Amino acid sequence: MRLALLLLLASASAGAQTPATAPASPPVTLAPEPLADRLGETQTEAAVRATVETEGVHVVHLWAPWCGNSRAELADGLYEVVEAHPNVTFSFVTIWNDGRDGAAMLARYGIAPTDDGRVTVAAQPDRGSSADRDLRRRTFLGLPLTWTPTTWVFNRGGQLAYAFNYGEVSPEMLTLAIRHATDSWTHD
Repeated sequence: MRLALLLLLASASAGAQTPATAPASPPVTLAPEPLADRLGETQTEAAVRATVETEGVHVVHLWAPWCGNSRAELADGLYEVVEAHPNVTFSFVTIWNDGRDGAAMLARYGIAPTDDGRVTVAAQPDRGSSADRDLRRRTFLGLPLTWTPTTWVFNRGGQLAYAFNYGEVSPEMLTLAIRHATDSWTHD
């Protein structure tokens, strides 16, 4: 092992060029370009962005009907949180579901869009079949989206206050996050 490392170092230094003869190297990109920037914002993202950028507290719940953790969160009483917070908006965005919004399943758990727009139900389209994981969109609102379900709480005109992933949010935790996001403390 030691000999292999020494041989590797020796061959690397033998091929090294002096600064005067070294070719210009391309700029280093530390992070890949966000998928949202390459693909453009979807209509669903634009609608949710318009909501979360207004004053108030806004919950964005990204979920999928086929996901056991998503169904468990709904069964735990997510609708009770919606009902208990009439001054909070709730955007239920179905992800990785071939563009279907899952409204029928949400209705079975007591969640339905409201006429005033306080509760919305939408689907985030993928770049192809959701069954092909490589075609799934991996960002939403410019934030990484790697788990389903994911729940975000926004406040102060679009600031992300809390993020819960992969079935971490219970009605009690979400209620606490909403309460804290509603608090009037500020950063200096």
